[in-house]
Amino acid sequence: MALALEGIRILDLAWLGPGPFCSIMLGDLGADIIHIYEAHPERRGGPVLMLFDEARPGLRNCRTMGLDLKAEAGREVFYGPVKTADVVMEGFRPGVVKRLGVDYDTVKQINPRVVYASLSGYGQDGPYRDKVGHDINYIALSGLLGLTGRPGEAPVIPGTVIGDFSGGMSAAIGILAALMARERSGKGQLVDMSMTDAVVEMTSMQINPYLHGGAVPGRGDTMFSGHYPWYNVYETKDGKYISLGSLEPWFFANLCQLLGCEQFIPHEFDEGEKRQEIFEHFRRTFLTKTRDEWVELLSQKDVCVAPVYAVDEMDSDPHLVARRMIVESEHPTAGRVRQVGSMFKLSDSPVEVRNWATSYSQHTDEVLRELGYDEARIKELRDADVIG
Repeated sequence: MALALEGIRILDLAWLGPGPFCSIMLGDLGADIIHIYEAHPERRGGPVLMLFDEARPGLRNCRTMGLDLKAEAGREVFYGPVKTADVVMEGFRPGVVKRLGVDYDTVKQINPRVVYASLSGYGQDGPYRDKVGHDINYIALSGLLGLTGRPGEAPVIPGTVIGDFSGGMSAAIGILAALMARERSGKGQLVDMSMTDAVVEMTSMQINPYLHGGAVPGRGDTMFSGHYPWYNVYETKDGKYISLGSLEPWFFANLCQLLGCEQFIPHEFDEGEKRQEIFEHFRRTFLTKTRDEWVELLSQKDVCVAPVYAVDEMDSDPHLVARRMIVESEHPTAGRVRQVGSMFKLSDSPVEVRNWATSYSQHTDEVLRELGYDEARIKELRDADVIG
């Protein structure tokens, strides 16, 4: 059974954040991913070393290659796989790939069919293109961070990197769209993916009403950020938390019936004192039972409810296990390892773990042999520190 992206080769120069997230998704779908790192990343240290350490099994469904793109011989090596690559992806600051000689204009002269994806914090143009940043800065600029938290309190940093991962997912969509366009035109194109742009579009539900009518949404004061009692989080008797999302009137009615407060049913969208009364009743009521007792009780009817899990609880949830979001696979050095699975469920092209990369230069020789390099030339390149 063929994988969905079987036969698609991607050269990935994006070392951190959205790059690996994007390429792992595409690799899970069957693409041949070749991550190209510095020849010796350990020499400069820093966050780049976080990809491979004792706490991580490595990167699945990809290969790794160490290559010095600052050296002319390294660039010549890189141009080899470019000739047959479908995608080149990079995550440097704007202008870096031009200085290295691996930018889109250079690459498309070698292979006009290549799709070239540039992932950056602020995009390839605009007044902020050269600014440094990380996820917290991108969600701040987009307005998302300012919306997150309780009214009257400081903004709350989300529990994961929203900009990086939404940027990586958006890059994957852009790459797939460009590959489809290539089927019609025969030519590749540049995909300019900004993490800030991705978060702005993700926040459109809150931004568009302001753009249309001028009303500025307050922190923690929108329908989906805690303004109403029926879309909120409550502490339970055991110090844990439960989440409610009973937006539709029939769900809210079921909730009130199970909580024994049918008098609130006509007041779901009330403001002022009635809204506060419902809040206070819910807070008091949920403190009378444990989280799991409430989940069991509220699950008797259609009520949008779920336990608020810690990470060491979600991994054993029977639904997530059944959906293969927590999977086990054979690892070349660690035996059987557990890891988050793929979100993609394709009926005729199921995702599978085909291989693992456990170091930065693990597959350098393998890739070079595929390109026709003999052992003597590979040794020359390694002795010259061109490859890792």
